[in-house]
Amino acid sequence: MADISRDELLLLELLEHLEYAYEDVSQFDAAEQLAISRRDRNSAAKEIEQAQECAKKLTDETTNSLSQVPWRELRGLRNVIVHEYGEVEWDVLYDTVMTDFPHVIQIIRDFCRTHDIA
Repeated sequence: MADISRDELLLLELLEHLEYAYEDVSQFDAAEQLAISRRDRNSAAKEIEQAQECAKKLTDETTNSLSQVPWRELRGLRNVIVHEYGEVEWDVLYDTVMTDFPHVIQIIRDFCRTHDIA
């Protein structure tokens, strides 16, 4: 894989940001609770933003190898957070993180394990 050391670092950082976002959100039983906690919703939003910043720097070869990751949706979520922060629908963010992130995190973990990225 081209630029493997750079992509390895980016994947590990991406994974860390997704895990932190999940950690921030999963401590709440409902989106309404997340919305009330300014610190935690801001933290989750920033982690999602940073995850996408890592993702957009990955080589096409790496993103193609991880075709199960919904890259476009991750980018879309980041764009809403960055450009429409006051308009973020916290229930959508909550549901996305709680429903989709565990699967995405597992895909990236498995890829890293398979390719000896630690």
